[in-house]
Amino acid sequence: MVTKELDALSSCKKYLEEQQSFVLQGGAGSGKTESVKNLLVYLSSKYPYARAICITHTNNAVHEIQERIGDKYSVSTIHAFLHNLIKKYKKNIHTVIPILYTVTRMERLDDDGQDEKEYKKAEYKRYKDIYNKFAKKKYSIKKEACEKVIGKVEYDKDPIYYNKELNKKIDDLNTHIIDTINSMDYMKIRYNETKFDSFKDLSYGHDGLLTIAHLLFENYPILGKIVKDKYDYIFIDEYQDTKQEVVHDFISLVKQKKNSENLTLCLFGDSMQAIYSDGIGNIEPYIDTGDLIMIPKSDNYRCSYEVIEVINTLRLDDIQQKVALAKNQMGEVQKEINRHGDVKVFFAICDDRPKASSTTEEKKEYSSKVDYLINEAKKSCKNAKILVLTNKAIAEKEGFEQLYKVFDERYSEVNERIEDYLHNIQISELCDICLLYETKKYNPVIKSLKAGGYVLRSHQDKLNLKKDIEELLLNSKISLYEALRYAVDKKIIKITETCQNILDSNDKFKQDLIHNIEYQTFKKYYSEGLTTNNKMGKVIEIASEEEFHYYEGLYKKEKFINILFSKSVKFSDAINFSRYLNENSDYITMHKTKGSSIESVIVVMEEYYWNKYDFSTLYDMERAVGSQKRWENSQKLIYVACSRARKSLRCVRLLLKEEVDLFKVKFPEAEEIKLVNV
Repeated sequence: MVTKELDALSSCKKYLEEQQSFVLQGGAGSGKTESVKNLLVYLSSKYPYARAICITHTNNAVHEIQERIGDKYSVSTIHAFLHNLIKKYKKNIHTVIPILYTVTRMERLDDDGQDEKEYKKAEYKRYKDIYNKFAKKKYSIKKEACEKVIGKVEYDKDPIYYNKELNKKIDDLNTHIIDTINSMDYMKIRYNETKFDSFKDLSYGHDGLLTIAHLLFENYPILGKIVKDKYDYIFIDEYQDTKQEVVHDFISLVKQKKNSENLTLCLFGDSMQAIYSDGIGNIEPYIDTGDLIMIPKSDNYRCSYEVIEVINTLRLDDIQQKVALAKNQMGEVQKEINRHGDVKVFFAICDDRPKASSTTEEKKEYSSKVDYLINEAKKSCKNAKILVLTNKAIAEKEGFEQLYKVFDERYSEVNERIEDYLHNIQISELCDICLLYETKKYNPVIKSLKAGGYVLRSHQDKLNLKKDIEELLLNSKISLYEALRYAVDKKIIKITETCQNILDSNDKFKQDLIHNIEYQTFKKYYSEGLTTNNKMGKVIEIASEEEFHYYEGLYKKEKFINILFSKSVKFSDAINFSRYLNENSDYITMHKTKGSSIESVIVVMEEYYWNKYDFSTLYDMERAVGSQKRWENSQKLIYVACSRARKSLRCVRLLLKEEVDLFKVKFPEAEEIKLVNV
């Protein structure tokens, strides 16, 4: 059900009173988080005995909401909320935790009238993926290699037989895993506060926590009753980034209507801003079934008229945003003339687009053309922030090239990996303290220092603090690891269990490798250039491709640890990376785009070899139809990036000659920039 938009906030209040669950859907700059605050204040005033919790997705958002509403209601991240909810029930967790480590069985696909050739292709791909996951899991747990997966021709002769044989092997392995888990002390189960699950020590990460909580809700109805006994209202801000299973669990609780324990779910967000793959994104199914009432909010308090005109063409729903004039603290309404700006779209023509496999020279030449286009856009939009997909060139420009390189050589999704790892080893915490000090925000610095045991009683203590932090900020030679040890010694930070466990685990890992003769032999030849299974198999005995990849993984992990904690990776790289994430640099990653508005923005429509996006789908409908998911991902990301512009917006794109006409249909006012001496 969808309500007419008369007054979105009034509609929300009405449904709060009626205990009717709803979703407030509004575009960027529509004041959704402000609505959350207002409604919590209203709830507190209207129903002082109502029990509510507000769930959001970042600690910054938690603090922002708490500042407005005080301590009347709990405000928490989704992970903190679920962890606090289930942490006492380790015996129950023990019954469901095997799902994190076991292998999914091979089931035949539903053909849905699909072409037979395409069906067989899809089924074999699924078989191959599951087989490889099984082989990798078996080797990691039992150190037993598997034969190489059979080819498609052989599989197609009798897929039922091969599926059955694979499932027997999977069942045997899963039984071993479950028996091993059952033999382990359930009291040792823990949430490790990282992205990763660990079978070895029976711990689970962020995604594992969400999966376990979902299974507990499904298998133990008492958990839902506990939630309903504690809360009358659950507010979720940025619902689109909440995992689908979590939303489903809350909806299920809402549907269990009882006079004494009704639960009302209040969602706030925007499906167009669902740029992370693990979020629910689309809430339509729950609106269609009547479980939620949709309240559209088309207000835009952020963008100029001209920017809104562009972002409305990018939305995939019926919401068309319109300028809403805000009031200041004195109650004065913003003047309409102050909400005008300008938008320009620039393109240049290139002969070819390099691929991820292209040579370094080809990539550099192409990158220089993109930079030329950006610089031309800057001429008409001074002091603009440049929104891009993170890549090696940006790391070079912003001064964290070596840090990026270390992670790039081991991981995909480099940005997220850097963030997580630096957080877990407390480098992010240290960077935050240094940058707060640098910007003279001394109160939060003092608060953090006290937690680390730093003494600040006298003027001399303050002078010592100045010296200690400037050593970190100004000493360009201090390495990442040296900075961490220095900060711990000086009591600027207090080392956490997570950090110490990582450092200890790294040391043990390296020590174990020293005594691993087979690995040392592999390492010798791999470092000499034998970097494929076929090459390596000619000089040493390798039982299978899984065994090769196992040793290759050990090699990459050892190299990663050795370089990251060596003198070659400087603390200044981490500082510069933090500045970049905190938007204190010229370039901003598109994946940090959901934040405060920026007066002038240059959006660089360049994929930089990310497979998830294809910005040509914005103007080439044939490519959009042929790549539905990439089109959706690309449209949403560009919408989010463009909608950060408060006044002026520039979009730039390098085009192939055959794309120009299509581009001009989508962006009729687009201007061509001639590439001169590039």
